[in-house]
Amino acid sequence: MLVISVEVSDAVVAVRARTRSGESAGCTGCGQLSAWCHSRYVRSLADVTIAGRPLRIDLSVRRLYCENASCPKVTFAEQVPGLTARYQRRTPPLQRLVEDVGVVLAGRGGSRMLRILNIRLSRCTGPVPADAGAVPATGHAPGAGGG
Repeated sequence: MLVISVEVSDAVVAVRARTRSGESAGCTGCGQLSAWCHSRYVRSLADVTIAGRPLRIDLSVRRLYCENASCPKVTFAEQVPGLTARYQRRTPPLQRLVEDVGVVLAGRGGSRMLRILNIRLSRCTGPVPADAGAVPATGHAPGAGGG
């Protein structure tokens, strides 16, 4: 992995990085190594805080062709061990921290502890940008009727 830039602001530490071209990556379907690049895209990952500031990693990764004709996957996204996990927008260390706090403190206590650690999560989609506003409460559950 190659770090391109690091930007520090009052709200967030943003790291731009990319994986190295030419290195082979294992197919997530069959495990065969491939370096045949289909395209690139940027993944935004939340990581544990640094000096009380949220850390966002904008990582450019390759989508590669699987060269195994019997593999059901035609293309796959490369993963960076210890940094990315399939379908996750959090790094493994942040995911473990969120899970551990959830198990130990649960519910509102866990939510308060994560806010103290400056780790903001939404109920459904995961990390919330540091500059996002609060969602107003409606007073009733969705689909519960009423007005």
